[in-house]
Amino acid sequence: MHRARYTLLAIALAGLAVAAPPALAATDTMAAADHATKALRDADQFALISGRGNAHACQAGFESLRHAALRGKASDQLTLGALYLHGRDCGSFHLARDAHEASLYLAHAAIQGRLLAMPALAELEVRRGRALQANVWALAYLHYAVPAQQNTGYPASLLHRTLGLLSQTQNKQALADANAFILRYNAGIEAGLHRQMLAKLQRDAACRIQPVHRHPHETLWQPSVLRIRPMHRALVLYLVAFGRDGHVHKLAPVFAVPQWRYARRFRVIAENRRVEPAPACGRALRWALLPVELDNHRYRITGRT
Repeated sequence: MHRARYTLLAIALAGLAVAAPPALAATDTMAAADHATKALRDADQFALISGRGNAHACQAGFESLRHAALRGKASDQLTLGALYLHGRDCGSFHLARDAHEASLYLAHAAIQGRLLAMPALAELEVRRGRALQANVWALAYLHYAVPAQQNTGYPASLLHRTLGLLSQTQNKQALADANAFILRYNAGIEAGLHRQMLAKLQRDAACRIQPVHRHPHETLWQPSVLRIRPMHRALVLYLVAFGRDGHVHKLAPVFAVPQWRYARRFRVIAENRRVEPAPACGRALRWALLPVELDNHRYRITGRT
């Protein structure tokens, strides 16, 4: 009986082998299917992040993000943590704020070199009234994200705000804890930064996603300067989809610190971003995380996420 089953299975497999298309065609078909699956996943995740989609798409976007984050994908851990940081309403799908889940995913992203998880964690700890932990994340972010630790811009503003919440004794403790954190996780963070650099080089080679203009700082247009005057320095992370012509096709804020309202103020800056056209890239849209930082009424596109 078992021999007969094995014989039938062998015949079936032989028939499949005979009927199979050429290897190149099969590879092309699989690649097309992979592109279609990824495009659908990207669309569902964008619906969730933007809050503009039906409940089915948003639920699917959440599940795909969660699945990838649990497998250890740092960019999805950063995104999912940010969603829990702010909460999201998307159609009838509601993702409530959850400080525990936000800190869990953001911390895993941070120790894999996703530096923008660090200020998000610092702001979260400020909101939770945990000043010592907030300072550790602020000090770590200043250590990794700012060249030569220049005390300028949002990282310095964040550190100044969090230090003001500490006593002198707690200040010394925060510095000791930050040094211990860096000593423990530095290898993993640096390895993550190296992987990001290599991945960026591969994307640039394949799709030419480097920006057309690389101005590190631009002055905001004058009417905005008047409205921004009372604002804190701030940081917003956007999810951007560039079309083949190099223009922004879709854009949604992932997180905004210290307050969500900054996401609306900086939107025009991100919308005007341009990259080199890539008609041969093989994808209709090219996705990227784009951080925008406000510093003394000037913005800059930061280089690391």
